[in-house]
Amino acid sequence: MSAAQILADIRDALRGELGDGFSLISHFVEDQGKLLAEQAQFIADQRANGDLRTNDALYQHFLKGLENNTINMARSVAMLTALTIEKAWNTVANALWGGISGILTAAGLPAPLIPNAPPHV
Repeated sequence: MSAAQILADIRDALRGELGDGFSLISHFVEDQGKLLAEQAQFIADQRANGDLRTNDALYQHFLKGLENNTINMARSVAMLTALTIEKAWNTVANALWGGISGILTAAGLPAPLIPNAPPHV
């Protein structure tokens, strides 16, 4: 096993593992962002020309709902990002320590001298 092969293993593993993670985040952000934008546009339109024009309490209620939805979206994106980072770490660490293990095993080193992979995040 060579450095080039270990790099290829890392690249291929990350591509396979994170492809879904990144697309999940981007699809989620696009879908939720569209809904939030439509909600904001509705509130603005109603405040300018509709029932919320003279109803301050209801206007504030709708703004609070938009704020809560925005916070929930941001928290969800943060959690999805953390999961993607965890997958990336585990994938890279497994490839690197697998490469070390393969090289040392092929060199005939006994198992107790082969380092264990670091704990998964």
